This record gives sequence, C-alpha cells and structure tokens, in this order.
Amino acid sequence: MAESCSGDDSSSMSRSSSEEMMKPMSVETFSDASTYRTYKSHNPRRKWTVLVVSVVSFIIFLTFASIYGSEEGDKKEESIEEPQLAQFAELRNLSTYQEPERNCGKRDEAANMTIWNDVVNKTSDLMDDMFTIAIQTYKRPAQLNKTIQHLVENKVPSLYEIVVVWNEVTVEPPSDFMSEHGVLVRYRKSEVNSLNQKFLPDPNYRTQGILLSDDDWNYNTTGDLEWVFQQWRRAGMHRLTGAFARCWTVNEVTETPMYSFKCKDREGYSMILTGLAFTHISYLEYYHSEDDIMASVRKLVDETFNCEDIALNFVTRT
Repeated sequence: MAESCSGDDSSSMSRSSSEEMMKPMSVETFSDASTYRTYKSHNPRRKWTVLVVSVVSFIIFLTFASIYGSEEGDKKEESIEEPQLAQFAELRNLSTYQEPERNCGKRDEAANMTIWNDVVNKTSDLMDDMFTIAIQTYKRPAQLNKTIQHLVENKVPSLYEIVVVWNEVTVEPPSDFMSEHGVLVRYRKSEVNSLNQKFLPDPNYRTQGILLSDDDWNYNTTGDLEWVFQQWRRAGMHRLTGAFARCWTVNEVTETPMYSFKCKDREGYSMILTGLAFTHISYLEYYHSEDDIMASVRKLVDETFNCEDIALNFVTRT
C-alpha cells in the first residue's frame, strides 16, 4: 500500500507542476510614472547657435564653390578656344585719322602675308615724323638742279633728306652736299637704268614716309609740302597720297583701258601717279621682295619701260 501511495503522490505532484507551467504568464503594467527616459534640453540657446553656425557654414561653402568653380570653368573655356589666325599687319593703324571702311573686295588675295608682316616689322622703328624725298633722274642735269634748288630754298620742318636716284649709269653723279637748312642731298647711282630704281628701298633710309618724285615736279616749299606730308601722316599712311590723281576708263574707239582726268559719277580716284606721291617705305620693301608676283611685276616694268605707276598702286591694294 505504501508503494501505491507513493506512486499516487508522485503522479499528483507531476500534474500540479504541469498545470503550473501551463498557466499564462502575468503581464506587468506600467503606470504613467514610467521610468522610460526622454531628451530634455537643458540649454535652448545652444540649439539655435548650432543651427545658425550650420547655415552660415553652408553659405560660405557655396560661395567658395561658386568662385573657384567659375574660375575653373573659365580656364576650361579658355583652353578650348580656337587659336587666332594670323592677319596682315595694317598700316592704317599708324595714322591718327580714322575713316569708315569701304567694301572694295578682298585686299589680301595676292599678297604674301609672311613677307608683308616682316617688312612692316622691319620698318616700324624708322622715324614717322620726318620724310625723305626720292627724285629719279636721267640725263637732265639742268632740270634736276632747278628742282633741288627749289626744294632746299626754304626750310621744310619735317624734311629729313633728299635722295637723287641717278639712273645715268655711265656718268658719275655730283657730290653730296648739305643745304643751309641742314637737309642732306645725296646721290645714289643705280646699277641699271630702270624705272624700278625709284622704288628701291634704300638701306640708308631713316624715315617711314617717302615722297616719290620725278625731276620736273615738286610741291611749293613755303607750306604746301609740309601740309601734304602731315595729311599723309594723318590719314594716308596705308595708301598713296599725291598730287596727280587719275581715273581709268575704257577707250570708246579701241575698247581698251586708259587714264582719264575725268571722274564723273565716281566716289574717288582709281590711282595716284608716282611722279609726286607719298608712300610708306613698307610698300617699297614689298615691291622689291622675293614674292613671285612682285618679281613678275618688276620684269614687266623693265620690259615695257612703263606701268610703274600702276604697279605700285597694285601693291598698295594687295
């Protein structure tokens, strides 16, 4: 019996423990006065200080970014710019007078840019406030002496030198001399009798302005000569400026081009004759350059013993 009792006791204990385990767990409830922690600011001003500092820092950052970013962008734009093409040196810029450009067609189709720019650079250091007279002569000593005496009779403020281009190759020229007004008159004997010799850029020239002249023409030296030079400096250094202007027209009989004094219904003259004309020495340098076209032009002038006026006008327009 004892054994049966102990067995019953153990079985009842096991059932009671199982029942205890099967009971639902009690749920703890928290009152409003819970121990859960919440953030509470102890210094409200600090919050606003942090906010202001953050905004200011952001603005400063944007400012620096925009500055350095734009500079970097400009550098990139500069780096991708196309290189500028070489241009012809412009004698017009040497004149103080500015006039409206006329659309007369392209001026640079025939000229060699490299040669032209070289001769302009070569002559740019010469005096621009003085001028030289280049007189071409051939077997007319009496007429030449008369012209020279007229040129040195009065003081011409800007006249630096008179150079006589002596084309009588078999005769020695007179000796150089200094006028009473301090103007040197020197004779340059040509190697050949050629009309191209008047356009020869004498290595001893010291002025940019050259007055080309025949031995039987001259300006009045009491004021006209100086005035013409100053007008050339003011407005004509990029072209021929002189007394003998011409237009060209077509001969009604032969239907060939010809000179004419009449320029009816035209805005200007076609050319200036080189019997009395101011030119820039750069045109003389280019005329006697190694350019193939200029070599052909000089050959034509020598063969025809003519057309030197047209030739130099051609140079000033190309």
